[in-house]
Amino acid sequence: MNLVGNLEGLQELKLLKEERKDFLRFLITEAKTSLSRSSVFKGVDGRQWKICYHVQKDELEVQIADESAPAEP
Repeated sequence: MNLVGNLEGLQELKLLKEERKDFLRFLITEAKTSLSRSSVFKGVDGRQWKICYHVQKDELEVQIADESAPAEP
């Protein structure tokens, strides 16, 4: 599986991997199994990031969460 997208978001995922590996696993599972094929998390600076799973490419894309959309827990 490839990780693509916003470089700052990828850096936040690396920090998450070091500090909260179980939560990272949860986020990836959520992105793969939810109907929207995505999950949202907050970075250390409070900014929200969205992980989108692209099934056909088998890749996770990290992007800044849309501020107009309701925040997911």
